[in-house]
Amino acid sequence: MGSCEDVEYGDIYSVANPAAAPARMLDFSLHQPHLQFPPSYGFHSLPAAGYLPSPPQSLPLGSTPSPASTTTTELESPEDLSADDAVLAYINQFLLEDDDEEESFPSPGAAMATAATERDSALLAVAKPFVDIIADAAPYQETPWMDPPNASAGTGGGFPNVYPNMFMSSSRQSSCQLVPSEPVKEEGRCAVHRGRKKNRHDDDDGLELEDERRSKQSALCEEEIIREMFDNVLLCNCPDCELQSPLPDESEITKAYVKGSGNRRGRKKGKTKAAAAIEEESVDLTTLLIHCAQAAAIDDHRSSGELLKQIRRHSSAHGDAGQRLAHYVANGLEARLAGVGSTVHRSLVAHRTSIADMLKLLRLYGTACPFLRLSRFFSNQAILQASKGATRLHIIDYGIDHGFQWPVFLQRVAKLQGPHPRIRITAIDLPQPGFRPAERIEATGRRLHDYARMYNIPFEYHAIAAKWDTIRIEDLRIDKDELLIVNCLFRMRHMMDETVTDQSPRMTVLNTIRKLNPHLFIHAVVNGTYNAPFFVTRFKEALFYFSSLFDMLETTASKLEEQEHRMLIERDFFAREALNVIACEGTERVERPETYKQWQVRNLRAGFRQQPLNQETVKKARYKVTRSYNKDFFVDEDNKWMLQGWKGRVIVAMSTWKPS
Repeated sequence: MGSCEDVEYGDIYSVANPAAAPARMLDFSLHQPHLQFPPSYGFHSLPAAGYLPSPPQSLPLGSTPSPASTTTTELESPEDLSADDAVLAYINQFLLEDDDEEESFPSPGAAMATAATERDSALLAVAKPFVDIIADAAPYQETPWMDPPNASAGTGGGFPNVYPNMFMSSSRQSSCQLVPSEPVKEEGRCAVHRGRKKNRHDDDDGLELEDERRSKQSALCEEEIIREMFDNVLLCNCPDCELQSPLPDESEITKAYVKGSGNRRGRKKGKTKAAAAIEEESVDLTTLLIHCAQAAAIDDHRSSGELLKQIRRHSSAHGDAGQRLAHYVANGLEARLAGVGSTVHRSLVAHRTSIADMLKLLRLYGTACPFLRLSRFFSNQAILQASKGATRLHIIDYGIDHGFQWPVFLQRVAKLQGPHPRIRITAIDLPQPGFRPAERIEATGRRLHDYARMYNIPFEYHAIAAKWDTIRIEDLRIDKDELLIVNCLFRMRHMMDETVTDQSPRMTVLNTIRKLNPHLFIHAVVNGTYNAPFFVTRFKEALFYFSSLFDMLETTASKLEEQEHRMLIERDFFAREALNVIACEGTERVERPETYKQWQVRNLRAGFRQQPLNQETVKKARYKVTRSYNKDFFVDEDNKWMLQGWKGRVIVAMSTWKPS
């Protein structure tokens, strides 16, 4: 209030006949307590805070308004003002000089243009030092800006054009010298924008439109690039894909795949000194980590601190697999000793990886490791087998995340003979932190709608962002005419169990799925044994489990161009999970995997019966591993579970179930 932004000059000349306009005079006496002149925060601040102007009096013809008021006023002579009214007197003198210079007023329009131009020039001269200071100090922010409430479009250089630019940094102003034009396609990509020189007479509305156009073009280009990455990473466009092509003869499969062949490769009897030194170093790190965990379990900060110093000297995020694992495990132990494990984990979870980076990491992980690819193939194959002849298919996906499983599923549905079934996906996931808890799964739905339109498949999407154990059957909109399939891959491990609450959320969700009476329930689990309530036992099991993962990536992603993405996978996923297991307790510990045998007991208790494995699916998975992955990977079967692992350790397991 009181700044120059609040001045409305248009009202002065709104009367057709100036001589007939009612005249007012402003009295600055202190004898009118019922009116309070608001303090000014602009460049024309009043010198005293206690001015109480009197009600408006008559104003002689030809008076000039003061910028410090929103009413048509004329100041009294300087002799009537107090000595401390220096600024007000200066303004009055300035306006009187304008009156002396103007002998006549040809028209209200000419007077408005002259007065506005002179006032704007004086204000620009006074404001220039402040504009320079703000331009040097304010950081550049690539965000849209808005004009003040009283600003209007124009090219006359008045106040509406001054104040928006005053709060823009110098880099922002310089960037407006070249504004974007139409996007240019170069080599099939929307990557470059040509520019045009900014006309000095362009108004702010033009800049605003150009800025909005540039933002839209950048968003469209980014969306095109991400869509292309989705197609390259998730779709199966290879004509000789082992998972889509018919299986070769049984003799070729048997000759190519021997169960556990990767674990029985010959080893040299003798060891070089370097190999012996490396092995001794890795054993020392494992021993130091276990001793440090034992000291942390009894709150022995002195011993654990000394052990951590030794571990830090021999570990690094850029070393070999054992050194990198020791580095991240030491971070977890340090956070546990400091009592900040939950805080650190929440900050890591709040850090959102962009969808483009996720696709890059997924490409490397899918090339180096078959676990995710074969698990999605197992699930999609089971759905296609169960939905043969169905006209309406409803899939409830617990833990859909970015929906990476479903583009290739829609692609395979499009290749089926006959009319396409109507597909409805109900996406369930935990709410994201922030003001938009369903942002990620809603974006997933938009992408899946695009794929469904591309393949001409009737598609419907329903997103639910909530805790899984709070979801009711009514929320899922079950239709009896639809073939219902429930899908859950690897995400059930994040739910609490009986060690935390008496009413296990895991059993609550399984019971809800059983009440839905689905045609098929597809369940994939992480085969982990590091869910013990006792810290040292849990630490040892987690150390052995994650050592397999680090060793796997060390072996399969050791190329120089792959090391950067490999480190991101280890830091943003493996290390985050390890920190949660080591440094968090109670409800803050969300990494709670169980073995596939434990999950089998749970599913049976909830009222499911296990279905036999599709042998063609298992054979294709084995053949894919043999043809495309390291020999230390294996695919096995046990009690109607399809198992995947590395060097004899089972990492993940998949199975299908039906209500009893």
